[in-house]
Amino acid sequence: MAKVLLHSVSLDDPPAGPQRQLNDQHQGKWMQGAWKLFTESAHLDPFGIHTLVSDPADADLIVFVELGIEGAFAEWVRHHPFVKKYREKCFIFETADYSLPFLPGLYASLRKSYANPTRTRTGYYLRIDENPYIDLRPPPETYRYLACFVGSLENHPVRSALARLSSDRLLVEDTSSFAKSSMAHASESEKHQSFWPRYADVMASGMFSLCPRGRGPGSIRLFEAMKMGRCPVIVADEWVYPERVDWKSCSLTVSEKDISRIPEILEQNLHRGAQLGIEARRQWEKFYSPPVRFHWLIEDCLAIRKSRRIPEALAGRLVWRHLLGRDNLVNYLRSKKKLYRATHKIML
Repeated sequence: MAKVLLHSVSLDDPPAGPQRQLNDQHQGKWMQGAWKLFTESAHLDPFGIHTLVSDPADADLIVFVELGIEGAFAEWVRHHPFVKKYREKCFIFETADYSLPFLPGLYASLRKSYANPTRTRTGYYLRIDENPYIDLRPPPETYRYLACFVGSLENHPVRSALARLSSDRLLVEDTSSFAKSSMAHASESEKHQSFWPRYADVMASGMFSLCPRGRGPGSIRLFEAMKMGRCPVIVADEWVYPERVDWKSCSLTVSEKDISRIPEILEQNLHRGAQLGIEARRQWEKFYSPPVRFHWLIEDCLAIRKSRRIPEALAGRLVWRHLLGRDNLVNYLRSKKKLYRATHKIML
């Protein structure tokens, strides 16, 4: 049993940087979304093993649950007073695409090169404004498409390659222009009236749901497909599959180099597509549904702590070596520049 303090930097009296992001009421509500959803889950928890506390000194675990305000490299969390004082019992739930695991915890877009069983587990995606039209829709006896994908094709070459497969059997719909405009202009009513219902209807019209990687190797679409009861077709070589889920019983994996073979692979598995979809929903209910998500978050954090071999204060420093790979150093310097403009402070 663990006593848990759930926290988010969006709940604090924010310094200059976060304050600018939180001035907008909707933005503030969004950033606090993960904390709100996990708190609600704790009150619904059917296991009843772990409990919430409000005093960091009393907590066995302090879990920062964030949806974007933590900084591109978790700067606001890493510099938080709780982390400075209680480093060994602090963890993070992170949904960003490019995150480096400076803190132990769950990362939705965890790459194989960053995976470390003593510090990281693969998480998932949360939205305070979840698409209300995505819910269980049993696989149809007759289906319009073999598989569908609705999303931006600009995020990664894997998605661009999918577009070349579009046919009367596969629907691949590019929403790049909508994504750009919706980030700045689309209201909740516009999403409800146009994009959200169509997005859900298209997903439901296929026997399988195409779930390619985007900017990061993880994909929110994978978990949406599971929720709806569609078998996700995962195309993400770098992604670390979350533990516990029986992925072989509820999904298909296609190597990025074999994208052209997707129609063939799906035809070969068509006879078991409905059963894969039903099992995908069962696995979602078991591990990702609102009543249980708090329990499994804490179980993952406890498993990380149990496997710890060296103090976190030292283990966290070893992550800095990843700045030398990919575009991490460039992105890191951009993040420092952005934070300096907002706060006039240099935050490492």
